[in-house]
Amino acid sequence: MSSKYRDTFQERLLKGLIGGGSDSFGLPGEEEILSDYPLQRYFSAVIFPEKKFSATESEEDELEIQTETEEANNFTPEEVVKETENDVAIEPKKEDSKEEENRANQNHFHPNNFGLTFCIDPTVETIEVEFSGGFYYTPEKQSEIKIKISEAGYQSFLEEKLNFPFKDILVYENGYLSLTRELKGDKGGKNQRSGEYSQFDDFKKTESYKDSSAKFYIEYFQKLIGRIWKRKPFSYSATIKIEDTLQPIEIPLSDKTHKETKLGYNVKTYFAKGNKYVKIQLVNTSKEQSSKRFTPKTPELNSKCLFQAEIKVKSDKILPYKSNQELNPFDPEAEELNFLYREVKNYGIGHNCSVTWNSEGNILQTTFLPEFNVKDTKNDFNETDFENPDDFKLLNQSLDIKNLSIFSDVEKAETIKRLQNFVELYGNWIDKQKAKNKTETEKEQEIGQRIIDRLNYNYNRLKANIDCLNDDNVFRAFQLANTAMLIQIIISSDTDFTKKEKDKSLINESIHYNDLNFFENYDYKRFDEKGVEEKIPKYRPFQLAFLLLSIKGITEPQSDDRKNIVDLIWFPTGGGKTEAYLAVTAFTIVWRRMMNDEKTSQGVSVIMRYTLRLLTAQQFERASKLIASLEFLRKNFTDELKKETISIGLWVGNQLTPGKISEAKEIVDEIERECSRQSGKPETKNTFQISSCPWCGTKLISEGDYGFEIETRSFKIKCLNKKCTFHNHIPVQVVDEMLFSQPPTLLFATVDKFAQLAWKGEAHKFFNSLDDEKLPPDLIIQDELHLLSGPLGSIVGLFESAVEKLCTKENQNLTPKIIASTATTRNTKQQIQQLYGGRSVNIFPPSGLSYSDSFFAKESKEKSRRKYIGFMPVGKTAIDTQLQVIAHLLEARIENKEPINDNYWTIVSYYNSLKDVGKIRNKVGDEIIVNTATLQSRLFGRSNSWTYNHFGLEDRTEELTARVESSKIKTVLKQLENSVELVDRISEKGEAYKAIKFDVIDLVLATNMFSVGIDIGRLNLMLINGMPKNIAEYIQASSRVGRKVEGLVVTLLNPNQARDKSYFEHYIPFHQAFYKSIEPLSVTPFTENTINKMLTTLMVTYVRHKVSGLNQNSDAQYFQKEHIDELKQFLKDRFQNSTIEYEFFESRIDFLATDWEERVQNIGLKKYDELLKRPTQVGVSDVDDWIVMQSMREVDDDTFIQIKESFAFNPR
Repeated sequence: MSSKYRDTFQERLLKGLIGGGSDSFGLPGEEEILSDYPLQRYFSAVIFPEKKFSATESEEDELEIQTETEEANNFTPEEVVKETENDVAIEPKKEDSKEEENRANQNHFHPNNFGLTFCIDPTVETIEVEFSGGFYYTPEKQSEIKIKISEAGYQSFLEEKLNFPFKDILVYENGYLSLTRELKGDKGGKNQRSGEYSQFDDFKKTESYKDSSAKFYIEYFQKLIGRIWKRKPFSYSATIKIEDTLQPIEIPLSDKTHKETKLGYNVKTYFAKGNKYVKIQLVNTSKEQSSKRFTPKTPELNSKCLFQAEIKVKSDKILPYKSNQELNPFDPEAEELNFLYREVKNYGIGHNCSVTWNSEGNILQTTFLPEFNVKDTKNDFNETDFENPDDFKLLNQSLDIKNLSIFSDVEKAETIKRLQNFVELYGNWIDKQKAKNKTETEKEQEIGQRIIDRLNYNYNRLKANIDCLNDDNVFRAFQLANTAMLIQIIISSDTDFTKKEKDKSLINESIHYNDLNFFENYDYKRFDEKGVEEKIPKYRPFQLAFLLLSIKGITEPQSDDRKNIVDLIWFPTGGGKTEAYLAVTAFTIVWRRMMNDEKTSQGVSVIMRYTLRLLTAQQFERASKLIASLEFLRKNFTDELKKETISIGLWVGNQLTPGKISEAKEIVDEIERECSRQSGKPETKNTFQISSCPWCGTKLISEGDYGFEIETRSFKIKCLNKKCTFHNHIPVQVVDEMLFSQPPTLLFATVDKFAQLAWKGEAHKFFNSLDDEKLPPDLIIQDELHLLSGPLGSIVGLFESAVEKLCTKENQNLTPKIIASTATTRNTKQQIQQLYGGRSVNIFPPSGLSYSDSFFAKESKEKSRRKYIGFMPVGKTAIDTQLQVIAHLLEARIENKEPINDNYWTIVSYYNSLKDVGKIRNKVGDEIIVNTATLQSRLFGRSNSWTYNHFGLEDRTEELTARVESSKIKTVLKQLENSVELVDRISEKGEAYKAIKFDVIDLVLATNMFSVGIDIGRLNLMLINGMPKNIAEYIQASSRVGRKVEGLVVTLLNPNQARDKSYFEHYIPFHQAFYKSIEPLSVTPFTENTINKMLTTLMVTYVRHKVSGLNQNSDAQYFQKEHIDELKQFLKDRFQNSTIEYEFFESRIDFLATDWEERVQNIGLKKYDELLKRPTQVGVSDVDDWIVMQSMREVDDDTFIQIKESFAFNPR
């Protein structure tokens, strides 16, 4: 059912913006009739005649009229002043040069040709080609015009009381209404309506008309007498020679209605590495059209254009098409990617269009609405994946989390044996990869061997880590961690726990919230999804494997796994990466508590860092449930897990969370005031980033009560459910001041917040860096690693040296284990080395000899939950196109009539900049609503039955961008989960109509904030406006849809942007292997610019939190140059081969150290406040040596604009 609804949106875009079928005359698409100019109606698949310019005109002048500007806010669909979107600035040159530029620019905006290139057997001399499309003309005979109508509709015009003046010329035949003749008089427009047209207008004012049933059908008659354009199909098939043409070969056209229209085709051939490539183009060779008469409302231009243009070629000799990058890989990683995707066949590329082909690759055709179904990634197994059914049974036994927990009935030896069997299945698969590699060519075997070496490395590590489980303590920690994961899954899936937020009055009093036995004997039928077998919590194979892979790195601080390796979880979005590193988090926390005494184990055990606040807020909820589960276990196993609360703390920007207890008190006071008001909305005042108990799901603000408590120098959160384990204290903290005084077990933070270390003397407690009796953090997790690239990655990479130094105890030789995760990776080896001081990266799970199989993940052979379709306009601006595409998507929601489908109600419109969001946001309440209403009227008539689809749309539109207040983001996310619901209403006139409940979002305008961390099952419809700046963002953002049901991603590309146009022309080849196209990440922490930006922040952070006696504000006076000697040596090792850069670094840090000392000695410097400057501080120069960053994103250099003297204003 969901695929049927999804296809409705694609069909609406095809019919409405390419044709035919955009009108409601009811004729087949090939014979359609339009009540509008075709060029106003259709936005793509149009081939124009060439534009003729006068000596003083240029295409630049024309584009300035036809492309939007930011100032053009007073938009009308037909006339608007617009700026050029062209990439290339056009400068006046010689006349022939100018003409050539005009033609080139026209081919972007008003293309007069399109075509395809493909590869073919060099021996082939001819090929079958079919050119097709449609021309539109204004019919000379009224009898050619007809419209589909019910018999009741026809009969309504014949009612005696109506006295319809034109019933004598009505004809009703085979369900179609037509007229025997055209009405007499003037239709209107430039001249005033007259004759029978005026008579018709007068008729509609009569009382007999207003009281008749004909008023419901009058639009049918109006269409018959209005502006009419009729489609004439065009098709030409021929066997053509594969040889270069000097000029277009004319295609014969017999239609008398298009005397001035001409078409021709071009053929070009070339050879590359023994392959023969053929380019075929269809060209509109009609007489040039004057630029002054080149508008959508010019009848002559409409007649000359070819619509729904298509080229189809057939040959059994067509060969796979190889791009230049495939023929000439530029680095070993590119070479490896070509090898992994060697079985993916591409058969052609488009020119001003895209190309598709059949499964055999012997029929190619152009398309202006390319589509590709991206196959799902299977991260679990079924019996058909194994030759031996017993292997599947063994696997299931291994993955059952209860069997790995303290609730297991399985003996330790048997559990270890099962895990060994699980890993042996991986080993057997590797053996098959080795055998497969022997069948490849010699060159490919070299590449394949590199891949197999990585597989063997992980296989051997897994075996060695399982051996660690023979140690009783390791095995016990492993069981306790899995118990926490099991309980976390149960409470997340049970509506009486956290699956559903609930008010106090809805608490299930019969639930044993404090009983460990309740979870040991849990009835999985309480889960409301799938069959009983599937309900039993199981790890996905790669999740269990990653937990096993991490054991030695946690339990053996001196191991290579811990000190020298960064394990990177690489798995497609939605595959379960978060659960994989949460399992390792649980194991790390448990191990620290078990193996150390009460004091030693205190403090932060795990640091989780994210780059975007939206992602942090969402993942914080999931991590809080695990911490609640661990704290529940701690209460039951205090001897092993110690007395200190296992807790989680959110350390992010103060826009999201309060910095001080006094600030938290102000929020609590506001909540209390709202609770006391009769119609108060206290939940709107909650900015604490936690809205319900992470254990039982009870709302923290409910029925006039709230769970936030302020005491003297203390803030804590309590559950309102008196039976809940955490009624007295939820182990979650969100106030910075509390985090410093009581460091959490799991510190949840953004990378930006770490810049605050230089300003916060108390922050050393996060690292125990000034306390030799306590352990430093054991584990650092960096999620969404791909976001740490460019300037941000470079800044973080340099500062990371300070963070790692704070997490290191030199006297005990302790360093943290580092884990990262991403769904998109490229050039990761270099990125990890630059970020983490030369550590090597282990990507897990590593791919096999094909991109489609890593043992732990396989490409599904049939299932595809996400379809991509591409659209690129011609002759229309980006803004015009967006407005129409959004309107068509909104209309398609109701095209299947009721019941409406909630899975496709909310449309996500994704943008690459806030500027683009702003342009559209201003048009939602105007053009988008008007366009949607116009479209509905055209297709359904003027009925009130569907007005709910657009009425109030502006109020049901939200943003997920940096412009949204941090406190509102969570509210918007919760609102996105609300299902659409229609309610019956009565208008002031007493008419019944349907309306939408206000708490649903119809349209969400988003930027890259949306590209990570969003997992909302009802979001399945997305419009991406322009190709994002990098492919990783495109993949990440589009992967937010189609999580549970079939999703649709519409990629709207701009023909005036060369990059956009290229992706459209390669749409299917690109989507077949878009992970292959991810750009290499760039991180350059050891450049002069990065050093200048970050060095002071890094140095002060180190001194305050690593050197004893220098952390307090008043301790700045005790600094000495030798305090940084250890830091200099540490960084010298990190700089590795960057000798010149290190010399610059050393000179800068020595200068700062000397300057600091001199300020103490010469001017009596005592406090850090006197030394350090904020970037935004008034009167501080940008080149001040003591500017200390407050955010990692303060990385952009200022740009200074100086007016040249010759251009300066001279009043004389």
